[in-house]
Amino acid sequence: MKDLLTRFRGSRRALVSSVTFAAGYVLPQPYERWAVLANDEFTAKTPPVSPTKRLWLYRHGFRRRAAHLYDFERYDPEDYLSDVARYVHAYYLNEPWIDAIDNKLLCHLLLREFDEHLPTVYGLLKRGQLHPVDTSELRTNSSIGRLLGRSTGPESSVSDGADWVVERLRADGRLVCKRYKGGSGKQVLICAYDGGFSVNQERCSESEIRSQISELEDYLVTEYVPQASYAADIYDGSINTMRVLTMYDEQAGEAFVPIATHRLGTARSGALDNFSQGGLSIGVDPDSGTFGPGMQYLPPDSPKKFENHPDTGERIAGVSVPGWDAIKARMIEIAERLSYIPYIGWDLVVTGEGEFVIIEANNNSSAMIQIHKPLLRDERARQFYERHGVI
Repeated sequence: MKDLLTRFRGSRRALVSSVTFAAGYVLPQPYERWAVLANDEFTAKTPPVSPTKRLWLYRHGFRRRAAHLYDFERYDPEDYLSDVARYVHAYYLNEPWIDAIDNKLLCHLLLREFDEHLPTVYGLLKRGQLHPVDTSELRTNSSIGRLLGRSTGPESSVSDGADWVVERLRADGRLVCKRYKGGSGKQVLICAYDGGFSVNQERCSESEIRSQISELEDYLVTEYVPQASYAADIYDGSINTMRVLTMYDEQAGEAFVPIATHRLGTARSGALDNFSQGGLSIGVDPDSGTFGPGMQYLPPDSPKKFENHPDTGERIAGVSVPGWDAIKARMIEIAERLSYIPYIGWDLVVTGEGEFVIIEANNNSSAMIQIHKPLLRDERARQFYERHGVI
């Protein structure tokens, strides 16, 4: 009976995905975003929610998961940016620059002005070849030669991308391969070499990693960015990133940071820190850069709060991001330089006091950023959304 129920639920999710996927092509903009919202609502796993509570949530524009993640006893539903507002009304806020933000390669090129805050993107894997992106010399004695800015070797691409990746791993120890588009840590590979090869902490042979790399299509190969000790001391099994939301206030002619969070990996999330895969989300005070407690949410389990890391026991609450004032000020400068793209969710790795690297940017920052603090409690953020017709 249990197997039959599981198959039924799987078939239902597949049917809903197919219908909503088709609807996304049929419905006009922005109504096709309702199909995305419906697909996520009816296919995502979540702890049980009563029919009465679900109807209440729908009336206020929220998905079922909000019943477990948001504190509606303490805050009014109007204090939160609803799922409808986020999925439908806010999605096109950055038009026509949406693809420039969500496409990781285009975004990297867009941000070239801020090169000191960017990771090296060695190239793009396509049909087995590595097509160069950033100027970078291949540190190897092999006949492959230089990747870019080279006096010898192929002019436009490395014919065998897997060869390049394997040799670079032997030289540098770690690389990151990630698809040019997508979020939530999906399709991200942390490749490592320490005398033996591994991908996302799973050991593999050289032939296995070569095969895996050869099959990657439209994946960027980037450097692995080392994190500062404040994060590594809590959990060093993953690169632990920040999500910093910037908004551009046209009336004041300046950008601001209404909210920020920090992610920490766990044994459940593996080599990645993503909240959707079992990592912790920590609220960060945007004024002081101080951590609150961490939250873990991996359905069908209910959310759990942690003052200390569940695997290492290291303290979370009260830790401060080193040089937060400088990081925040620099992010505001960058957001002001990109004032024509008024709404960006930045993923950063803090590498030292006041120092950081931008891993990627996001056009439509997840509403999950509010699990520690309702976004619309910030009056300036509320006015921003009102001016843009989001709420």
